[in-house]
Amino acid sequence: MVKTNLTKFVRRVHDTRDTEISCSVCLDLVSQYVDLEISTGDAAGKLPQVKQHLDQCQVCSEEYQVLRELAVLEAEQRLPIDEELINILKK
Repeated sequence: MVKTNLTKFVRRVHDTRDTEISCSVCLDLVSQYVDLEISTGDAAGKLPQVKQHLDQCQVCSEEYQVLRELAVLEAEQRLPIDEELINILKK
């Protein structure tokens, strides 16, 4: 466990860049990142700072995962729209 955490820490330190983006900037760009990922598959190439931030930030990564899942469902026209979902959204 300690070795795993130490390895993760060393990788994160090694992967830092001179210019990094904040969580707020990342979250502003994450929907564009998801759109690029779904449409072109090259989101990391076009928005490398977002990719780097998502690799290092668990909070932003979780937001990204949820948004990506929804975008995939929407693209496949499998988004559930029913009364239960509508009621959840109204709360």
